[in-house]
Amino acid sequence: MCEGAGETEFRIERKPDWLILDAFSGKFSKDTAIIHGQAHAQADFSEAGVYIDQMLVSANGKKYAVPVYYITEGEPAVQVAGSLRISYDNGSNQLEIANFGDGVLLWDIVSMPDWLSVDIDRFNPMSLLLGQGGITNIPFKLNVERAVESGWNGLNGSIWLVTNDPNNQQVEVAVSADLGTPQLQIYSYYLPIEFGTTETSKLLNINNNGNGILAWHLEELPDWLSVSAMSGVCPAYSGIEISFICDRTQLEPGLNSATIYLKSNDSNNPSYPISVTARAVGNNVNIQALEGHITDASFDKGSNTLYYVTGQPNKLVAYDVNAREILYEVPLSKAPTCLALSEDYSKALVGHGGRISVVDMTSHSVTKTIEVSGILADIEWAAYNWCAYTESGDFDVQHTSVYWVNLSNGYAMEGSRVYEDCLIKKVPGQNYIIGSETEVSSGVYVYDIMDRSEKADIFESFDDFWFVGNYIISSKGRVYRLSDAISKDGYVTDGLSSIASLAFSGDSYYYTIPWMDYCRSSHSVFALKYQNYQSISPEIYQFEDNDFTLTQTYSYDNLYQPDAQAAPYEVQAHYLFSNSLGTELSVLRKGSDNNFWSIEFVPIQE
Repeated sequence: MCEGAGETEFRIERKPDWLILDAFSGKFSKDTAIIHGQAHAQADFSEAGVYIDQMLVSANGKKYAVPVYYITEGEPAVQVAGSLRISYDNGSNQLEIANFGDGVLLWDIVSMPDWLSVDIDRFNPMSLLLGQGGITNIPFKLNVERAVESGWNGLNGSIWLVTNDPNNQQVEVAVSADLGTPQLQIYSYYLPIEFGTTETSKLLNINNNGNGILAWHLEELPDWLSVSAMSGVCPAYSGIEISFICDRTQLEPGLNSATIYLKSNDSNNPSYPISVTARAVGNNVNIQALEGHITDASFDKGSNTLYYVTGQPNKLVAYDVNAREILYEVPLSKAPTCLALSEDYSKALVGHGGRISVVDMTSHSVTKTIEVSGILADIEWAAYNWCAYTESGDFDVQHTSVYWVNLSNGYAMEGSRVYEDCLIKKVPGQNYIIGSETEVSSGVYVYDIMDRSEKADIFESFDDFWFVGNYIISSKGRVYRLSDAISKDGYVTDGLSSIASLAFSGDSYYYTIPWMDYCRSSHSVFALKYQNYQSISPEIYQFEDNDFTLTQTYSYDNLYQPDAQAAPYEVQAHYLFSNSLGTELSVLRKGSDNNFWSIEFVPIQE
């Protein structure tokens, strides 16, 4: 190489006598030219060593002195470590080579892993020749990006050297890379990745909270999902952002779900599962549209019959979930607000604004209407053909009472004080009604239905609640013993002690339960959950009724298109009921932005 020669022709004017060349002229290309030659043996150079001379090259009106070397190798002996560990944070990763023989050691690197390279900026080319006792260090650089392409689990390999040591013409040095101790962190508010019914793009932040280089890649992406980067590296104590793109044209009808895996070199978290879902319009095989606006619902597991009341039109409906058809309808004179079935399902009470309808479920007719005061919030059966009800209010929370009504003669009596919208539910098989405030922070009541009296006023917060065998579960997911509640008397200031909590529960309103159902035969509790202040999650959660652990999750279709001519719209579940065997759920869904209702049948895994 002759700096400044460019693309010009050259001629060799002078050379050592021992140098035999194939040609004495040629042409430079980018300051470089190649001439083939060989050395004629010289007796004067018999001792081991490097004999330096030069050629004189003329080009473009200039003369260049080019050094040439006559090397008498002698008996060199290479000495090099058998292994090398490259550290990500070590700027001086070096391999020492020494010549402890009696001669000149010539060496070169013929191969090394793709993720490793010689640091040319720190490498001395003259070190390729080592005299007797000579030592040099080869500086290496770790190419982390190339390492990721190779798979960081394969950051082991070999550096192969060739030498003129007759006893070690090829030398293998085992090499490995140390990327430190990275720590993968993905914050929960990014997960799961849900594209819902319309979104096409989501962001995910990957963080490295450890002292090392985090190498990662993604696996098992479905066809409808792509990402801005399938792999990469993240320096210590930093983060990167990845875009997830949903191709909605490739979605199957209904719920599309996948679990992808973020594989990394975090030894404590080598495979991180990420749930990804997207919803498209379903095929409606297990969905039926329902007429009217549902205001309350109940379920008879003995006959697998769903009962619900609707406004517009005003009616009580009995629906056979096995046959998936309406058994009968009972017209109502006013819009209903609440519903209560007797424990043998032979009678029903329907609350309205200022009225109670008594329904004979055998004759499928309203047998009596009783005028009362206020808009009914909830209603429940009591003993001796009495019932209890509470009042609903408009936006201002007011004191009111529990009212007791004799269904035989219409006589009404005012009971103990509660706030508006207090919920009441009869304890199955026992002579008690449990009440719970929903508009104030606390207040749980126990009523004796035999004498229509308040047995206990407990300083506890349930909001909504459900009976699960011998337990009560509140809308916050807390589990209480039913016997603890009904054993209380008078005003109880120390509340009730919960014995467990459902896995997703918490004090935040976002995690409250809008509806729950219990299936004794399958020992299962099925629950819905709010995912934020206004919307209910499209997931259904199944819990074991013994230790209340989460055993399974299911999804209902929250995007509904009644027919090909109608525009699809989002729906949310408001009620769900298991059949008698716990093999199928009936999910009552309402449009998020309209009053259209539908029922979806969701199979349960055994």
